[in-house]
Amino acid sequence: MSWKNDFDLGGTTYLNGANHGPLPRVAIDAANEALEWKRDPSLIDDSIYFTLPNRVRRAAAPFFNCHPEDLAVTTGASAGMSLLAGGLEWKPKDHVVIPAGEFPAVYLPWVALRSSGVEVTVLPTDGGLTTGQIVEALRSTTRVVAVGHVNFATGHRLDVEAIGRICRDRGIAFVIDATQSVGSVPFDVRTAGASVVAVAAYKWMLSPYGTGVFYVDPEWVNRLRVPVVNWATVNGSEDFNKMTELDIDFRAGATRWDAPETASFLNCNPMAAALEFLGQIGVEQVFDYTRSLIDRLVDGLPTGFRVESSLTDEHRSSICRLVGDDQELTRAAYQRCLQAHISVSMRESGLRVSPGVWNSEGDIDRLLQQLNSQ
Repeated sequence: MSWKNDFDLGGTTYLNGANHGPLPRVAIDAANEALEWKRDPSLIDDSIYFTLPNRVRRAAAPFFNCHPEDLAVTTGASAGMSLLAGGLEWKPKDHVVIPAGEFPAVYLPWVALRSSGVEVTVLPTDGGLTTGQIVEALRSTTRVVAVGHVNFATGHRLDVEAIGRICRDRGIAFVIDATQSVGSVPFDVRTAGASVVAVAAYKWMLSPYGTGVFYVDPEWVNRLRVPVVNWATVNGSEDFNKMTELDIDFRAGATRWDAPETASFLNCNPMAAALEFLGQIGVEQVFDYTRSLIDRLVDGLPTGFRVESSLTDEHRSSICRLVGDDQELTRAAYQRCLQAHISVSMRESGLRVSPGVWNSEGDIDRLLQQLNSQ
């Protein structure tokens, strides 16, 4: 089964969900509706500043297996990571553990803390990060372990559950960037043992650029500061007749970390529609479908190319990294794809293929045709 008709990709064979997820038609309709609200602002009801973000929360919660109030609506993974980095009270010699080879959103907010005396250990990840590496790196001063659930370049899916148990037992904040998994791979914040999860929603959550979701474990809500205060997240803010009476009295849960202007109509309305569309399909069915497309690609891969993504059940994702026997072969294949209007990515010297529910088996066959044209 394909949901190709629910998208409008013109003549492009789009196999690049790890770069940007395309907006489904229902989300485009929602964006046009939001444009109408700004064309004629009399259409905007005061309640929308609260109902629209809450609609996003309700639609996003099943992808995390959490309650809607455990989620903040943000602008992306960098925003989420920075909220946590700025939300903890740091002391000199406090320690953070991060893996090498992650997307910059995972490590730059922590590396920036070095100027405040925080020590950061970057673990080598050749062949994939192991739980043993994490354990060996921990100190009595370790405050945070931050990882990506699915690596942006290789598609390797980390065993977050084992790491989460270790962090929880030691009182360490376990922080996950789940940008490359939520929406395409089943994910459960409880079994993962996550303290905080940051997600950029413009990829596998099929939402506009500049949207994100930030999960905070209820046990951590009162342990973190709110470095950026949004007036709409405090109690009483929905009563526009008492605006001058507001105080720092946040609503329960993670909503206190909502980005200012959370209800940005052009982002929030299509985001809600996209998540509702994706929720109707269900992430388990999404993952089964993308795996079948990747299996078709692997089975038809020509001589001269190899897969550098794990295909085991515990580590695979919706990303497949292909590498030619030499770099020129990989680059030439990428150029042929561009000329044939097939959208894939070159990441870390590999060809990254990331199909989604907007694709069909015919899309995979068109890619294989270009790979075979050596």
